[in-house]
Amino acid sequence: MKISMICCPFQTSFGFYGNALKSALEEKTGAEVQWVGSNCGCGDPSEVNRIYEAKKCDYFDMVVPNDFRSKSLWKQRVRGLARTVVFSARAKRFAQLSREAEVAHFQQVLNAYGSKTVFSWLKRPTTSKRIVTVHELDNDQIQCKDNNLTYNRADAVIVHCQEVKDQLINLGVRPEKLHVVLHGTTIPEPSSGPRQGIVFYGGHKLMTNKGLDTLMRAMAIIRDRMTPTPPTLTIHGHYALETPAEAVQLAAKYGVADNIVWLNQISEEETVKLYQRSLVCVLPYRGSFAGGAAGLASACGLPVVCTRKAGLTDHLGDTGIWIEENNAEQLAEKVIELLKDEKLRSAAAARAMQRAQDYLRWDIIAEQTLRIYGSSNGRRQAA
Repeated sequence: MKISMICCPFQTSFGFYGNALKSALEEKTGAEVQWVGSNCGCGDPSEVNRIYEAKKCDYFDMVVPNDFRSKSLWKQRVRGLARTVVFSARAKRFAQLSREAEVAHFQQVLNAYGSKTVFSWLKRPTTSKRIVTVHELDNDQIQCKDNNLTYNRADAVIVHCQEVKDQLINLGVRPEKLHVVLHGTTIPEPSSGPRQGIVFYGGHKLMTNKGLDTLMRAMAIIRDRMTPTPPTLTIHGHYALETPAEAVQLAAKYGVADNIVWLNQISEEETVKLYQRSLVCVLPYRGSFAGGAAGLASACGLPVVCTRKAGLTDHLGDTGIWIEENNAEQLAEKVIELLKDEKLRSAAAARAMQRAQDYLRWDIIAEQTLRIYGSSNGRRQAA
């Protein structure tokens, strides 16, 4: 089976996902998976500096009109038209580069890999089966809901959690097209080194839907209750190489700046090491997606204290240590309980590791993905 994957090629969470899935598919099939990629316009450091995750990629550069929303209606329309034209050209290029594939698998995120490009790509004639994995919904498809009917042209649509599946059904996607496949995780070799502190993943947009304000308030409570040796909170993510000023100000506001280590964007290898030397992972998300971080934390033996949002219930099952959204007091209580009770913490870690082993390994994700490829009908339109 000749597979082509259209995906962000840079060192972002999406690039890591693409590389891990590609490797797992190649291991299962014994055949090389083609990677087709381009610049995306996200502005992440790795995209701006062209730091690649893909070791081999059919790559091209193209202008990316950003998603800035002007207050002027005519400017909105002009920008919208420009995005449609440019992303249609990009869809054509993606289709050309992957035209020899039996299965073309598009990883939808934002900007150049967003809905405008995906829908234009799906409307093009092809002889390939077309699979779309929807990592994120964007403003364009939320504002023009009827456009989501275009997903029904795909042979299958993959999502990482039930919440997004339900959203797409409400937007008119046929349920039989939709499949929930969890975000996979690497199962690292066990580490016996010392552990300390708390870790938090801030995603690509640290200040949006990650519950950072709740976390800072919780850290103030933890500091006061665990004096004179409060734990350190380590924060990392794909949002920047430098700590955003708003985040620094928030830490100062709650008096916890001295208890925080800002690692910002680090490699996947460094992330694994960080998780293996931490005691607790916290993910008080209100939205976005945190399944990848939760899966890796579980695989590294970290109890995860989190909300029931952002795909966390799907990935953690009954191993999550649940809190309410925006509830700093509850978050602090759960973290303190785990930090003070080694037996409780060890039991939670063991459950989490078993969950990752049973459901989240990349070979399992590859098997599920290949079954979807095989069961899809394939439109087989003339090119």
